[in-house]
Amino acid sequence: MAYPTTNLTGIIGFAKAANVTGGTGGKVVTVNSLADFKSAVSGSTKTIVVLGASLKSSALTKVVFGSNKTIVGSFGGANVLTNIHLRADSSSANVIFQNLVFKHDVSIKDNDDIQLYLNYGKGYWVDHCSWPGHSWSDSDGSLDKLIYIGEKADYVTISNCLFSNHKYGCIFGHPADDNNSAYNGYPRLTICHNYYENIQVRAPGLMRYGYFHVFNNYVNKFNLAFTVAQNANVISERNVFGTGAEKKGMVDDKGNGSTFTDNGSSPAAVASKSPAAKWTASSNYSYSLMTTAAAKSWVVSNAGAQNSALKFPS
Repeated sequence: MAYPTTNLTGIIGFAKAANVTGGTGGKVVTVNSLADFKSAVSGSTKTIVVLGASLKSSALTKVVFGSNKTIVGSFGGANVLTNIHLRADSSSANVIFQNLVFKHDVSIKDNDDIQLYLNYGKGYWVDHCSWPGHSWSDSDGSLDKLIYIGEKADYVTISNCLFSNHKYGCIFGHPADDNNSAYNGYPRLTICHNYYENIQVRAPGLMRYGYFHVFNNYVNKFNLAFTVAQNANVISERNVFGTGAEKKGMVDDKGNGSTFTDNGSSPAAVASKSPAAKWTASSNYSYSLMTTAAAKSWVVSNAGAQNSALKFPS
């Protein structure tokens, strides 16, 4: 079964700065069962793990992955993980997640129910993945999120992904406003060329403690986009905010030791309390910016898991 073989094509941001390679150059292992999947993603041997079939669990199932892995979904729909939550541990590092679809039942809705959870390790690239979500309401009691990156996870890029149809979106950094200096600077995270559709809050995310470079994303049908909480350092560039922008919820600024700068977003993302960022993304890596119009068009056409060849911004 065909699957993306673009390897490191299109890698960008902090993941590229950390020389993330995943399983590139290692053995290719195709898995068709949950048991085989668990085995293939464990350990430190360089491996490209290909989903040869979609995998589903009737109940929430956590799968811990190791290091030096590329976990990639096949084209043609054999790329869905349903109720399967991928979790880092102290052995995890240098992992690529590509062309995967993360689905979960509506009943899995507790605070810690998050399908991709990165809290350890250096060097991750999350690319061309989809979180299609589900129907939700203000009164459904759900607290689950789509992705978490924090604690001591570091040097991460989320690119070309689709996040949709969920009450809560993404959460980054040590998950408490307790001014815990041990977590200052974690994670270093690039968020670019992603499409956020019908997510009430936290798209592109709730941000704490780390350094966040967020550019050329499209956020549509939202209530709150950025939530800038404890000690976050955020640079926003040429992001596009659609329906919901009229409510002025682009930045929920807690003013709690954070910094925030926006350059050229449409409409502008304005922090009401936090001073300007004191760092630059370009001192960490090189990158190119699209116009806001081009960014919106590109992500709507190309973000998320695909059924044929992956495309990357030029």
